[in-house]
Amino acid sequence: MSSMKGLVTYPDGEIKLTEVPVPRIGDNIFAPRDVLCEVEYCGICGSDIHKWLAEDKGDIKYPPNSVVSGHEIVSVVKEVGTGVSRFKPGDRVVHEIVTFYCGECPACLEGRYNICNTIPPMQGRAHFMTGGGFAKYVVWPEQQLHRLPDSVGSREAVLMEPTAGSIHSVITRMGIKAGESVAILGPGARGLLLMQICKAIGAGPIIMTGLTRDEPFRLAMAKKMGADRVVNVEKEDIREVIREMTGGIGVDAVLENTGSVEPIAESLDIVRKGGKVLWAGGGIRGGIVAPVDTYKIIVKEIDVKGEISQIPYDWKTAIHLVSTGKIELAPLVTHDFILDDWRKGFDLAATSAECLRVALKP
Repeated sequence: MSSMKGLVTYPDGEIKLTEVPVPRIGDNIFAPRDVLCEVEYCGICGSDIHKWLAEDKGDIKYPPNSVVSGHEIVSVVKEVGTGVSRFKPGDRVVHEIVTFYCGECPACLEGRYNICNTIPPMQGRAHFMTGGGFAKYVVWPEQQLHRLPDSVGSREAVLMEPTAGSIHSVITRMGIKAGESVAILGPGARGLLLMQICKAIGAGPIIMTGLTRDEPFRLAMAKKMGADRVVNVEKEDIREVIREMTGGIGVDAVLENTGSVEPIAESLDIVRKGGKVLWAGGGIRGGIVAPVDTYKIIVKEIDVKGEISQIPYDWKTAIHLVSTGKIELAPLVTHDFILDDWRKGFDLAATSAECLRVALKP
């Protein structure tokens, strides 16, 4: 087979299902440590939706050349390059998102190749530069693959990449500890992963916020999966709720996961003096511009952090927590479609309050 269907993103922002060449071992930038994988499922990320829906394409970073998109990949190894020693045909794997980095800059030498100083963020990703998982086959570098335990199903494993990213947020960047109180702003799939990780490490109480549209399904699931308190911010004042719960002190940590302006201000109000805040929700949109009251950061000595992607520790920890049942993924993958029906999947992911993650099957 020399060609296959692939969901291609074009430099002008068009997204179209079309025929593309099947990648070949030895004939790609990752050789000789290249691995040809047959994709089982690939999840639709919020960043995919944002690129699809964007009205002003000039504000979005699109690939420099037409390329198959999709990065939440679960696959089976079909063939390996001559330099590959860690994998063999038949292995089930999940795919690390960062595949290109210099290895020599200060960040890379610290093991933080996710923020390589010499390569812009999107240009460090295979699904942006050489081809991703919205197709039957994809080629990936050996060092950015992770073996999937037998106890983890392939459909649910589309959330392994967001889980690794959430580990990066909660543990690697924020250093949240057992007993620390946490407010999570935004009850999407990522918010529910953040919550489960916080619970797994013993943090608490954990407060999850959402909107009225989130109440019947997403906030209900947050409560079912272990949130100590859920707050509909359109019906309750989150500042007052936190004030009452903490005796006026504020929470130890805030994880902003909405990509909206108002929660940025909320995060500075509800965190305690000397607390820590993560602003992450705007990442899938290429960032947001929000007014920030720096006086609050100054006088409360708040640590404000960002996060992007993952490093190997995050993947190792994510696989451990999922395989041992500390984190549940299956309830969060609410829908799946075949690749031919990608528009249905994208539309559902963009509009339904009862959709958390859609998996596409080539």
